Amino acid sequence: MIHEVAVLGGGIAGAAAALHLARAGKRPVWIAKRRADAFKPGEHLSAAAIPLLKELGSDALLRAEVHRLAHSTYSAWGSAALVARDAILQLDGPPVVLDRTAFEAALTAQAIAAGAQRIDADVSELAVAEGHWRLTTRAGETRASFLFDATGRKALVAARFARRFAADRLGCQCVLFSRAGSDAPRPVTLIEAEARGWWYLSALADGRAVVNFYTDTDLPAVENAELAAEAFARPALGAYLAEYGFAPSGPVRRIATNSTWIAPAIGEGWVAIGDAAAAFDPLSSHGMTTALWSALQAASAFVAQDRAAMQTYAQSVAKGVQDYLNARREVYGRETRWPESPFWARRHLEPETAPLAQAL
Repeated sequence: MIHEVAVLGGGIAGAAAALHLARAGKRPVWIAKRRADAFKPGEHLSAAAIPLLKELGSDALLRAEVHRLAHSTYSAWGSAALVARDAILQLDGPPVVLDRTAFEAALTAQAIAAGAQRIDADVSELAVAEGHWRLTTRAGETRASFLFDATGRKALVAARFARRFAADRLGCQCVLFSRAGSDAPRPVTLIEAEARGWWYLSALADGRAVVNFYTDTDLPAVENAELAAEAFARPALGAYLAEYGFAPSGPVRRIATNSTWIAPAIGEGWVAIGDAAAAFDPLSSHGMTTALWSALQAASAFVAQDRAAMQTYAQSVAKGVQDYLNARREVYGRETRWPESPFWARRHLEPETAPLAQAL
């Protein structure tokens, strides 16, 4: 049997594409290995994503008690002063701090209920033969005429047939903090720059807090064993953690968070979506919004069998990357306190130019 369409990879992009395709009657085969039910970093959902979730019919998922509205964000960026940004002043409304694992599980359940045929496995081999794709997993071989690549930064399909670009080497060290007290900590998000990179803290709806440190992977990093102590040493983050009695409650994880993209984001028999198409610096808060937008745009073009719409999607990805690179340089350019720091000096260079998507 040759399936009309297969979606490779889980996460938000894969789930959204599988859901949209299934509701359009395409019954996609969805190949994605279920990961351990552990905390997944990347929880700040922009308010711009809410209309996309409404289009997908999934906005009710945000009402779960495991998520919270992000009314207050504070940043020490460009100076030591902590500057507040209140969501009441944002026209789109407040962002949402997600329980990422719970959100993706709920979106996955919707996709399967709609008719997506899930195969709980990773693709180990991929080949093109007789005009269709042959996908090998531990469950056997699956054949499909068209692929949605939602395999994240590794871009299992797209990286083989298009050029990959990267603007930086940003990486993240992430750790969860918990507290024994019964008083709920103030629900805030904090961003604090320093000479080596920058810190991020977000209070989760369940009373825990996630703390991330970002710097380039080829530069000296904080030792994992010292990450909690370093967080407490930061003026803003440390004061918040100490005030509410937080202590680290899990291992330090290291994840790739660099800016990378594929051009073009489409090819003969495939399309890249989510981080496989373009992955952005977490400072932008664009990751999950881009995942939803790309899944909806590409799936809609496929359902309509509209080649021009698919080409427009690829061009929009390329333009979005260029706009992002310009905005990234402007935001990092506001921090000028450490001109001799390699991390900051790199981000004060001329903006990279993203190649435009080419026609198929």
